Order: sequence, then structure tokens, then C-alpha cells
Amino acid sequence: MNYQELDPLLLAPKRFVTLAHLSQVERADFAGLQAATGLSTADLSKILKDLENRELIHLSKERKDRYGITLVCLSESGQRTFKKLMKTLNRIAGE
Repeated sequence: MNYQELDPLLLAPKRFVTLAHLSQVERADFAGLQAATGLSTADLSKILKDLENRELIHLSKERKDRYGITLVCLSESGQRTFKKLMKTLNRIAGE
């Protein structure tokens, strides 16, 4: 076991809960993701920008009725990264 196997940015609670939720859904709109994670608008915006820069998520904008909505989904790289993180955590925890 080596702590260096773990990415501290992905283990930060706010990022982790965001990735965990996105791993369970095909895609989420910003408001739904915010409700599911309990994050403030500012925190979630910052986290999504960081995850997008790391190419772990895809962001898209769509129109719904007269309003625009932001949709978020894990990229293929994001899916692989989160699965690897969970395998590493389970291995370290002895499961």
C-alpha cells in the first residue's frame, strides 16, 4: 500500500461526492447535481471547471423551454479514473 497511488484532488470530499454521483447516472443537470451533492453554486461551478480541465467530465448546454440548462456526464477517461480510484480504495481498505 502506498499513499502515492491516491490522487488527493479526487479524494477531496466535494470532488469525490460529485464524481460518485456522476458515476451512478448517465448525465445530470446542474440543478440536480447541486441538489444531490449539497454543494453551493460557486463550489459546484469551480469543481466542474476543474474536472472538465482534467478531461474527466463533459459539459454541454441545452435549451429547455425558454431556459438554458447545463448537462454534465463523466467522460470515458472519468469513468476509468473513478473505477480505478474505487478499486484502489477498496484494496487499501482490505476489501
